[in-house]
Amino acid sequence: MQLIVAIEPRSYREAIGQTVRALRPHVEVAVLEPGTLREGVRRLDPELVFACFPETLVPEGRSAWVEFRPYEDPPARVCLGGRRWELEEVELDDLLSLVDETEELSRTTRELRRR
Repeated sequence: MQLIVAIEPRSYREAIGQTVRALRPHVEVAVLEPGTLREGVRRLDPELVFACFPETLVPEGRSAWVEFRPYEDPPARVCLGGRRWELEEVELDDLLSLVDETEELSRTTRELRRR
């Protein structure tokens, strides 16, 4: 599975990227500047994106993204497999759970396409 992390501030995206790499070593994590997000999505075709402005991904049809703005209320909005919800607090367990759910959704989708 591929994950892109393109959030501000830089220290947050680097910490999230390093943590996901350490705790989910099978996930490929790309840490990008938010300004390079669109290009990165086209190049890498990730299953999940953590970004400040994921609405820039709408033309690419992303079905799994997290809009993460730590200093706003709510700090995160999530879209996963057509479901949308907000997170009032964002903790590491929340982010890892989203990675796991996206991975399961991707696996299920691939299996359905094979049938």
